[in-house]
Amino acid sequence: PAPEVHGTGCGFCGGCCTVRPRAHEVVTYKAHTAGCDCKGWFRTVFFLRGRPILHVLPPLLAISLMTIFCALAKDSRNLLGREWDFPHLEDILKEDYALLLTPLSFLLVYRLNRSAVRFYDARAAAGKLIESCRVLAGEVVRFGHHDPGAVEEMCRWIVSFPVATRNFLRQNPAEVAELEGILKEKEIERLKMAPVQTLYCCDRMRQAALRVTRSNTKDPAPLVANMFQSMEEHICTLTGAMGAMERINNTPLPFAYVSHLRTCLVLYLLGLPWMLRTQSWWSVPLVILISYALLGVEAAAVACERPFQDQANHLPFDQFAKVVAENVRQILEQAEEEPLSTDSGLRL
Repeated sequence: PAPEVHGTGCGFCGGCCTVRPRAHEVVTYKAHTAGCDCKGWFRTVFFLRGRPILHVLPPLLAISLMTIFCALAKDSRNLLGREWDFPHLEDILKEDYALLLTPLSFLLVYRLNRSAVRFYDARAAAGKLIESCRVLAGEVVRFGHHDPGAVEEMCRWIVSFPVATRNFLRQNPAEVAELEGILKEKEIERLKMAPVQTLYCCDRMRQAALRVTRSNTKDPAPLVANMFQSMEEHICTLTGAMGAMERINNTPLPFAYVSHLRTCLVLYLLGLPWMLRTQSWWSVPLVILISYALLGVEAAAVACERPFQDQANHLPFDQFAKVVAENVRQILEQAEEEPLSTDSGLRL
């Protein structure tokens, strides 16, 4: 049940450093559901990879400085050798200040919940993409057995579609090295020049679908029409899955909400050391711990709300593309090993 790490890189900063491209690890965790998960608890508590620590550092640094200043101010012996008469805010505003935590908690819960929903919606769209690629490849391989050239063309662009989707979401159209040997050099160049690579792949798949349909002279016309309609529906599903991920990637939470949450959160934590009754230096680690707990919720939301980059908590699109390629290869191998039998011109 330990966290699973895919790829190479630091995996520590959650995707903020730029030491070298494509260097972050995708960290996932699958809980052990049968019995006690002691090892899983240990690994997730003490596992540093995947934690968005750098997202927390700017406000945490400011809060730490305020806490140190507060500790110096409350300890009059250490502040310029003078005695300072500060009001005891912890006695005056304790109950009023505690009320701020209630609306702040609701804001944080909503923020994290929306990010989690966006993450799983993105994963559902990616799953629909993989599913449609599998079904489309299976249909064209069996239905287009009479036209191997069209089948090959369709399968090549099915394999290319997840790569094009990843490039479109990451705005990196030149990253097509894994398609060498699958697409021809001219096709790769045209794919790179396409403003939206996914639309180009869909257009080439439609061309292959038309070709395999028009060349079918053995099956009845209604069957040919139904199979073409089925392939077109799956191509439209691929476009819809890409569009769903595009919507998530280009529509973050409104600035007004995020700005209000962060302002209230920082102001609350800056005032926290003045509200604590303790006047010793133990208030410094205590406030830092509380601040990290609350700021970590916001940082986790930031790390997960647009999960399409090459970062520790994002979707492993490289792995998705590999899965589609392996599935298409399996479908082609099975078609070679188990060719179709015919009976009166109908494909069984």
